Amino acid sequence: MFKRGIKKLVDLAGYTLTPKRATIDIPLYEALYGKESVTKRRFYNIAAGGHLAFGGELNHPCWTNVDLDKPWPGAREFTPDVDIAHDLFSLQPLPIESGSAELVFSRFAVEHVTDEAAQVLFDEAFRILKKGGLLRITVPNTESDYRAYLARDLSYFSWRETFSIKAIQDHLRYKIPLNQASIHQVFLAHFATNASTIHGDGASNPISDEELQSVVESMPFADAMNYCTSRCSVEKQRLYPQNHINWWSYNKFDRMLCTSGFRNVYVVGHHQSVSPVFRLRGFDDMWSEVAMHVEAARE
Repeated sequence: MFKRGIKKLVDLAGYTLTPKRATIDIPLYEALYGKESVTKRRFYNIAAGGHLAFGGELNHPCWTNVDLDKPWPGAREFTPDVDIAHDLFSLQPLPIESGSAELVFSRFAVEHVTDEAAQVLFDEAFRILKKGGLLRITVPNTESDYRAYLARDLSYFSWRETFSIKAIQDHLRYKIPLNQASIHQVFLAHFATNASTIHGDGASNPISDEELQSVVESMPFADAMNYCTSRCSVEKQRLYPQNHINWWSYNKFDRMLCTSGFRNVYVVGHHQSVSPVFRLRGFDDMWSEVAMHVEAARE
């Protein structure tokens, strides 16, 4: 009973251990992409992590999950029949044939890795997608966080109470409950966690409230965010991969995805997509109030 209670609490925090039950509409997949692609699972959920759209109790029959085995304590275990083992920090190619994927999906993943690792992921997504194939990425919208921080709108950071539950606080390695932290550290912890003063085992030179305020006041948005993430320790992130060490905005996605070869990068709303599959339940059912959904097609 106790373990089930902790599991539910961590689910609430967005680090889902109980997967959301995705809509399985195999006839739709087959009508759009053909039976062979369905049989061979040519739909890839990259860095699926502890909050899979389709894993754990329910492995979607069309999708292949790509990630490490149990990337953090309590996450799902690796299932060789339906998963591909891959570490984004390795900067290695995905073990997937070029031009074979119909769809690539990554949800709340690239904020956990460096720009270098994210760029390799985008390059690989472009390589493995068929012409006309679609990439969809969901991340926390750092620009929205930034605007709330500038306005000192503490109510925007609605996850403060949930992340103050002891089990979740311990999971994230916070020294104090998040609802006791300043707005400076609440903001910082959402994109540069181990550079925050509230991380219990973070970077050796954390960023104080005063330093963060000075950085934000003296630098443009992207430069300020890069300054903060540059203070994160990749070694600490490997120990605590549930934390965030990167920031994302539309402009950053557009630049990096275009570098990979994508030409049409755009933002869509919750449950919106040019692909009928991505409009099904199971893709956008977490943290919709702070999420940004970006799509790019391989032309």
